[in-house]
Amino acid sequence: MVSEIVIGSYLHNLRKERKLSLREVAEHIGIDVSMLSKIEHGERQLQSHMLKGLAEIFELDYRKLQINYLSSRIKNEFGEEPFLKEVVQELSKELK
Repeated sequence: MVSEIVIGSYLHNLRKERKLSLREVAEHIGIDVSMLSKIEHGERQLQSHMLKGLAEIFELDYRKLQINYLSSRIKNEFGEEPFLKEVVQELSKELK
């Protein structure tokens, strides 16, 4: 849950800095206003299909955003697993 709050706060701050409404951002990424509000408050998870639109509207590097998103998801989901490092190394080899 901590990462959802951090990501949500980050998005909230970006939106406020750029003086964008919840509605403008929500429409751009294809979700409803209440869902975006819940994401900003850490009550819902950001989903990968939202990243491209967020990168566009906030003028962020999509590649970096995707990497940070996936890293965060993997750490939150599997960070306590004893062989995570080995799994990531093997997966990296497979994906080459």
